[in-house]
Amino acid sequence: MQSYDLIIIGAGPSGLSAAIAAQQAGFSYLVLERGAITNTIINYPLQTAFFSTAPNLTIGNVPWSSIHPHPTRSEALAYYRGVVEHFGLNIHMYELVQALERLADGRFQLQTTRHDQTSTSYQCQALIVASGSYDTPNQLEIAGAELSKVLHYYREGHPYYRQNVAVIGGGNSAAEAALDLYYHGANVSIIHQFASLDQRIKPWIAADLQAWIDAGKIQPFWEANVTAISPTSIQITKADGSQHEQPNDWVFALIGYRPNTSMLESAGVQVDADAVPSHDPATFETNVPNLFIAGVLAAGAHPSKIFIENGREHGPAIIAALRQRWAGKA
Repeated sequence: MQSYDLIIIGAGPSGLSAAIAAQQAGFSYLVLERGAITNTIINYPLQTAFFSTAPNLTIGNVPWSSIHPHPTRSEALAYYRGVVEHFGLNIHMYELVQALERLADGRFQLQTTRHDQTSTSYQCQALIVASGSYDTPNQLEIAGAELSKVLHYYREGHPYYRQNVAVIGGGNSAAEAALDLYYHGANVSIIHQFASLDQRIKPWIAADLQAWIDAGKIQPFWEANVTAISPTSIQITKADGSQHEQPNDWVFALIGYRPNTSMLESAGVQVDADAVPSHDPATFETNVPNLFIAGVLAAGAHPSKIFIENGREHGPAIIAALRQRWAGKA
């Protein structure tokens, strides 16, 4: 049984910033990551450019110089790899936390499974869960949602050349996917339950997408929902009740993400109807003593409220609270 002062679940920017602060505080710590570091960014579309500029994405006071006004996905991956190397962070990648238990003495015990299928147990005095929500996309509750042509992540447009593709959603992910699909020769429709695209879409994406909609190249269905999916078509129902059946080869249901809080709840954390774990907004400590959350997990079912710019501050705030609590530990 390996024991640490602190274990951090998740090696995204929020988890990495917490690890840096823990290391600088002199705590013994371990980061457990189910995939690779910054696994969420790996799953972003290949052409992604961040809304934020490079200085607003840095962690650990490590400078980041980008050749683009808005850093790209590949630049971000290279930067965060460099940060891990710079600090020599203690990270176990491809090790999934299977169970979490709060022990009688207030410590935590975790059971994990590695990529090679071996299992390990750890104990820690404090725990930070920074696991995000990208692994659990919202599902369509309609007939045909289980078909293999229904996808919840978008990577690139080339495989969908000359295909009939429907994009469901009106946020950044949906807008970028629709635009990229069109540029790669797909026949694209975008279906959104509201009257227009979301207001927080990157301005350059919104402008380009609207131009192609206005030109009749991308077909929009506003105030509409996909209500059934078959192997060859989709049924679209508008707010007035009218229905439209459209030929379809692929569906991208880019309708957001909701964190899996079952592990937190098993340790006694209270979670509200919006999937937000109960926590102190200053220290990010949950109602369970010494169990903290960080990053988009604190936003529950509305992950767009927290992003790298503000989520990177959670880890240092947590470590500052623990340093005060554990005065003399370092």
